[in-house]
Amino acid sequence: MFGSRAFTSTPTGHRCASSAKFTSTRQVDNDIADRYRLAEVEDETHPKRSLACALISTLCCPLLGIIAIFYAIRAVRAHNQGFYAEATTFYKKAIRWSLITFIIGLTLGSILAFGFFVKGILVV
Repeated sequence: MFGSRAFTSTPTGHRCASSAKFTSTRQVDNDIADRYRLAEVEDETHPKRSLACALISTLCCPLLGIIAIFYAIRAVRAHNQGFYAEATTFYKKAIRWSLITFIIGLTLGSILAFGFFVKGILVV
């Protein structure tokens, strides 16, 4: 609207014809959005959650829960030292072992409870 010949606009920013400088306004906006997105991603996969899951699942089956706790502690240590990629892999392993521990513990607990229930019925 109030443009001049010395100032032209391009799809990615503005260009001043007299000094031949090019400034990109869209790149700055994308960098800021990426920074916020990275901060949100780091908060979502914080390894302390895996430690809590590992401790709770250890109540169901202590033998397999030790493996989950081992990976959870490694995830927390790697995250605290700044190794986020390693922390993510250990986090996933800790969650996986926590789920395995929880499922096996519930299955074994159900089988034992059913066995005691049947034994109580047959005795009477």
